[in-house]
Formats: sequence, structure tokens, C-alpha cells
Amino acid sequence: MKWYNIRAENIRPVTVIIGGRGIGKSYSALTFLDEQKKKYIYLRNTDVQLKECLTDFGNPFKRWNYDHGRNIELRTEGKHCLIQEDGETLGYAVALSTFKNLRSVDLSDVEYVLFEEFIEKDRLRFDQFSAFSHFYETVNRNRELLGEPPLKCILLSNAQKLDNPILAGYGFISKIEQMMKNGRRIEKTKEYCIELPQSEVSEAKRDTALYKLTAGSRYAKEALDNEFANDSFFGIGK
Repeated sequence: MKWYNIRAENIRPVTVIIGGRGIGKSYSALTFLDEQKKKYIYLRNTDVQLKECLTDFGNPFKRWNYDHGRNIELRTEGKHCLIQEDGETLGYAVALSTFKNLRSVDLSDVEYVLFEEFIEKDRLRFDQFSAFSHFYETVNRNRELLGEPPLKCILLSNAQKLDNPILAGYGFISKIEQMMKNGRRIEKTKEYCIELPQSEVSEAKRDTALYKLTAGSRYAKEALDNEFANDSFFGIGK
């Protein structure tokens, strides 16, 4: 069975990957980041989500660690977390909602960002696009003016809903609408890449108990077909 695999040639300053549940988006992203041997930031929307990642229960590296014989975990340090393995710091983990308290820090050692589950069904209590823009500016700083490559952010999500502040802020809503209407799975420029992958995993999951019971439902369309089942594409503009 072919799991989703991130391709290095598609990574841009802003790379949005919206795909079905459990097809390997996060797993592939963790593998990609490990292969780069560069420091990265693991980003979540809220502090509650970040703190859960500190536990054995919520460790985002759990399955990846098991498969690769590794021991990566998150450890609290001040208002942020360290991503460590055997005392070596591989990167940092922060919450977007509280990052404004860290804007004066020097993060020039970071080259990648993994923003997990950036689309939320419920409305966030802060301006997500504004917060993400300030976050990018703080981490990226003036590297391009110094002849260095820009920060590269990988944003992952399921097709929760199209009405997302980051998608709207970058003008991606109308682009995704057209991609879905035309059956295109990827669109990219020098600055961004939008990918809406399909996977053999989703097809295989149709025969599992959960998806047999929910066949034809909005939940199944979102989880397996990568459709924004709760949204209407009628009249959507930039």
C-alpha cells in the first residue's frame, strides 16, 4: 500500500498539504525533516494542544520513534518546548496563540516549520493569519536580504473547512476551489505550493468497520475523499 510521501522539490516558503485522514502526511513530514538534518519548529495553534504533545499520550513522534528505533520527545523550556533526542536539541515546539510573547528571540538556526492541523473546525480566539504572519516574520527575519534562502513552512491538515484565516489571507481559497473543480491535485509557484493528495490508503480504509458504517456521510467525504464536505463552493472568491 502506498502511503503519502512529501517530495522535497515541492517544498516552498509556504507549502499547504490538505489530505485525507491517516494517509501519512505527518509521518512523511517528520521523515523529511529528520533527513534534512536542520533545526525546525513544530507548531500548533494553541498552548493546550502544545502541552498535550509533552505527554507520552500525545507525543507526535510516538509511531515514528517506534518504526525508526528512535527516542525523540518534547521537553518544556520557558514558554516554549525543545525537541530533543538523548540530550541533543533537534528543534523547538511552540504554540501560535502565545508566540507573540517570543517575538524578540533569534531563531536564525531554524530552517523549517511543521504546522500541524492548522485548519480548525471551531473558530480560534485569535487572528490566526495575523499571528502566523508575525510568526513567519520573526523566524525568517532578514535572511533573504542577506542572501540566505527563506524559511520553509509545511502546513498540514485534513479537509476540515475551507473558511480558514490562513487560506483566506494568502488568497488560497479560490485557488483550492478551482483545483477541486478541475481535478488538479497540486499548484505551485516560487513562493507557495498547494497539494491536495489522494492516497491508496484512503481507498483501503473504505473497507474498514468505521468507514463502512459512515459511507456517504460528510465525515467519510472529508476523511477519505479529501472533500470540504461542510463547505459550499458556490460563489467563493478571493
